[in-house]
Amino acid sequence: MMAPKSDEQFKIIRDQRYEEISKAALKVFARKGFAATKISDITSSVKLSHGLFYHYFQSKENIYLSLIMNILDQFIVTVKEAENRTGTPWDQLAWFTELTFSGSPEQAQDRRILVIEAQQSDSLSDEIKQELNQKYTIAMNGIARIISNGQRDGIFIDGDPMELAIYYISLNQGLLLWNAKGFNPVKISVEKVMRHLQV
Repeated sequence: MMAPKSDEQFKIIRDQRYEEISKAALKVFARKGFAATKISDITSSVKLSHGLFYHYFQSKENIYLSLIMNILDQFIVTVKEAENRTGTPWDQLAWFTELTFSGSPEQAQDRRILVIEAQQSDSLSDEIKQELNQKYTIAMNGIARIISNGQRDGIFIDGDPMELAIYYISLNQGLLLWNAKGFNPVKISVEKVMRHLQV
């Protein structure tokens, strides 16, 4: 006879299932968009019943917003971690750059598509879109601060730090989207990504 599962085991299973559903939802939302996605699209891809879905998420809107907020919160946390690392501003941004390209290009593409769609979506209220933009701004301000510190130390070129941060992030995202296509993928070089910032 099998021993009953402990509360800790149930929590692990629940957390794993939550992650599994979230990953599936990310992919479906990125491919089909919020409006065209049905809960059955998500549940069928992870062989989950409709009923069980509602043990984890209240609605399609709930999982959609949860995914987007998590993506942006992770962006903020990672930038803060880069800012707090020892070393020069160059070292901090190089660490962030390396981390940006260390995961799955497909997942990175899906996350980016989801955030872009949400920022322009008619399905979300202006208040929610404003919150998303505020989170994005917090992360971008962190990158601009690293660049500003690098300018102070004579490491990075002169110019408006936020404008340079936008160039930097745009290049990162463009490379991520390019590699996700699978057509002639580029082997990412931190030096090449950051070269335009170098004095």
